Amino acid sequence: MNELTQLKDAITSTIKQAMPQLHRVEAFPKMLEGVTEPALYFVVTGLDQAADPGDGRSCMRATFEARIRVDPELAQAPMQAAILAAQLLELLRCQQWNLDFVEGATAVWAKPAGTVADPTYRAEWIVQWQQLIYLGQEQWPWADQPPGTLVLGFSPDTGPGHEGDYQSPEHMA
Repeated sequence: MNELTQLKDAITSTIKQAMPQLHRVEAFPKMLEGVTEPALYFVVTGLDQAADPGDGRSCMRATFEARIRVDPELAQAPMQAAILAAQLLELLRCQQWNLDFVEGATAVWAKPAGTVADPTYRAEWIVQWQQLIYLGQEQWPWADQPPGTLVLGFSPDTGPGHEGDYQSPEHMA
């Protein structure tokens, strides 16, 4: 299972557990038409290259969009949709989905879908957020030096003949 599949599954299960009033939580839906129950659908709407972590993995900034829909015929549809959007916003705060390759959600916002004249405006909200995700495996290309073997020397006591003068960061504290 790749990282994106793990992330999709983690988002789905976390939202289902945190927001049980939603009848459906689904990633990458084929169609949204005809759904009137409280439901949440989410997709990845963009992937941008982010800063290289320098460890062999690729870092991507993923942009997610969730649509929260309620039955527009309900008397309190606008309020119910807004409450569900607010609950999702709260859930997204510092959310990493319990995955070690995902950083906390940032750039989180929510707004009603469509325009005021559009009937779906009352019953559907869009929530968007971004997260850094790390794809691939960490690599250590220096087989003769295991990670954590950093030592420091201070001039003029450096170079050949001064190997015993070098110190690890742990011994300098």
